[in-house]
Amino acid sequence: MPTLVFYTILYHIDNSTNLTEEGRSTVLSLIFLTTCLIPVLVILMFRFTKVIKDLQMTDRKDRFFPFIFISIFYVITTYLFHRQLPLNPLLSTSLIAITVVVVLTNLITFFWKISAHAAGVVGWLGFIVVFAATNQGNHTLLMPLVGAILLSGIVLWARLYLDAHKPVEIVGGSLMGFLICYGSIYFFL
Repeated sequence: MPTLVFYTILYHIDNSTNLTEEGRSTVLSLIFLTTCLIPVLVILMFRFTKVIKDLQMTDRKDRFFPFIFISIFYVITTYLFHRQLPLNPLLSTSLIAITVVVVLTNLITFFWKISAHAAGVVGWLGFIVVFAATNQGNHTLLMPLVGAILLSGIVLWARLYLDAHKPVEIVGGSLMGFLICYGSIYFFL
């Protein structure tokens, strides 16, 4: 989801950054590597070393180690992006909001099986809604908005269909993701 958020900012919001095309591609690649590829490889490593029973992590206890690692990794990634790359306030605030969602989702998982999928996909929707509200003349957000709505519906339905979550866990993740992502841009930029 962070890759989709950064793609939306870098390629669908006019004047969102002063990066060159190569710079935007580099930032997007780094976000994909650090927030998608490496966490996926870690989860696969946990599965093959039998730290977790299955990739779906149906047992809430199976989520602890992978989620702790991913939370720490997101915090480190956010810190390094701020120290090494001069990100503008929009990108910085977005990355911090994403990290807050990940960390809160993972902390809540110790007590309740909140839907991380819902928090992520509806968080992306929250970003797009606030971007559209604050960039009134920007009509390039229509396709990301439609994509986010469709993807949110598909993901939420799939989590329920697969009996991976109860409706209240989906609603909890959705509300948390949306409110943090929307609120971070609305209140801090």
